[in-house]
Amino acid sequence: MRHVTALLFLVFPLCAVPLVARSQPSAASTATDEIVVELSSFAYSPDPLRLRAGVPVRLKFVNKTTHGGHDFAAPAFFAASAFPPGTTPPPGGSVNLAAGKTEELTLTPRVPGTFPVRCTHFLHAWFGMTGTIVVAGPSR
Repeated sequence: MRHVTALLFLVFPLCAVPLVARSQPSAASTATDEIVVELSSFAYSPDPLRLRAGVPVRLKFVNKTTHGGHDFAAPAFFAASAFPPGTTPPPGGSVNLAAGKTEELTLTPRVPGTFPVRCTHFLHAWFGMTGTIVVAGPSR
């Protein structure tokens, strides 16, 4: 019985270490969230795109079409966002994607508000390829 008790004293602390480590926030749990933004035939998804001011986010833009390009033009939104050191806002406030392509962009919205989005390709906005970005105030 003494051997079993001694073994428990040796093994128990080793078992407890992973439990303690799991209870603390890991780098993965504090990393930037990713939101997939799909561009398809004359629509954006999700719409509206909901973000929070002061919370970093990685936007993964995916052009789901196989027949043509689309863009995600939101110059006021991109101007009101901060970008990590060494990166810049998309040129002209627009992410342009050829058919089937993907692009990722990390940013932090700075200003709460509602921002319009549209596709600037010929007649795409007229066919309904418009959307909204809603940036909520920081959480308290």
